[in-house]
Amino acid sequence: MHKTDSTSIIPPAKSSANVYPDRLGVDRSSYHQTSNNMWQRYYSMMDFLKAIFVPAERVKVNPLRSMPVIWLGMAILLVSLMPAATMAQLERRTVVQDRPVELTFMAPRSINLITVEPLSRGEMHYAIMHSFGEVSNGWRNFYGIDNGAVIRLSLEYGITDRASVWIGRSSLDKVFEAGGRYKLLRQMESGSVPLSVSVVAATGLNGSELDFPGVPSYDLYDRTTLFASVIIGRKFNERFSLQAAPMVARFNRTGFEIAIPQDDVNYLGLGMSGRYKLRGRLALTAQYMFRSTGDGTVLRGNMGVGLDIETGGHVFQLFFTNSQALNDMYLLAGRAGDPLDGAFRFGFNVNRLFMVRSR
Repeated sequence: MHKTDSTSIIPPAKSSANVYPDRLGVDRSSYHQTSNNMWQRYYSMMDFLKAIFVPAERVKVNPLRSMPVIWLGMAILLVSLMPAATMAQLERRTVVQDRPVELTFMAPRSINLITVEPLSRGEMHYAIMHSFGEVSNGWRNFYGIDNGAVIRLSLEYGITDRASVWIGRSSLDKVFEAGGRYKLLRQMESGSVPLSVSVVAATGLNGSELDFPGVPSYDLYDRTTLFASVIIGRKFNERFSLQAAPMVARFNRTGFEIAIPQDDVNYLGLGMSGRYKLRGRLALTAQYMFRSTGDGTVLRGNMGVGLDIETGGHVFQLFFTNSQALNDMYLLAGRAGDPLDGAFRFGFNVNRLFMVRSR
């Protein structure tokens, strides 16, 4: 008699129907083929759960029957993540709603008056200003250009987005200057602040030779001048800007030795500057300064008209003015010719703006 090995396992006979015993040992092949769809979905989900939780050697799962459940789970997961993704997108699109108005004027000076346009923190402004002789000198003197020019050099640095300081030197009376400005208010795009307001203060030192026979010598106090101004400006739209600047200047000593025609030491004024943008990089500018001495004597106004041409970091300014002076104190107290007699002058400025320190 042949002995059978006790370790051998005789596999059961395969039936024509698929057999998927569950954890209770129930043979689902006994279910009728016309079982209700609900029961079919139930057993499909059971197969999916068994594939996750039941060891592989104990359960045989038909992956094709589980695919609908897998796709359903992925869809539920995707829908549940959509609100979070939507909120993240909204947060990334958050921007500053109200910003300061920029480029009220193209440069910190327009013709020869300080503007309300500030420097940014770490920005440098270098200016070379020229004013030639009177046009009435005729063609032999090339309408004043052959008579030489008054030149002013200045260097201004932005300490913050609101405050800046400068030094300068003018060839008229060889005046050395130092000053600063601070922006009190900044016009906002929303209109919440409708104006820009800056305060300016400067001092000058006359460095020319002032020793004349019979004239008392000038000491340091005598050579010193002071200047202060408040600038109020507004950019009405992308083309038109306007500012007004009440100002005061004091010369500690005046006389025929310096380029001040009056003997008064105190001067008051109101400077008006305007800009109209003709096209992208070209603007028409104009200025007028009402002037008087401290005791109320009205002086001839200082006027000018010009063109601003912006080329990247440079702003070129071409203008005609009836004033020889280029610095603030002498603009308020110096000579001003009569334009009707041809006593106006051609001049030009070169403004260079650049960053010397990152923000």
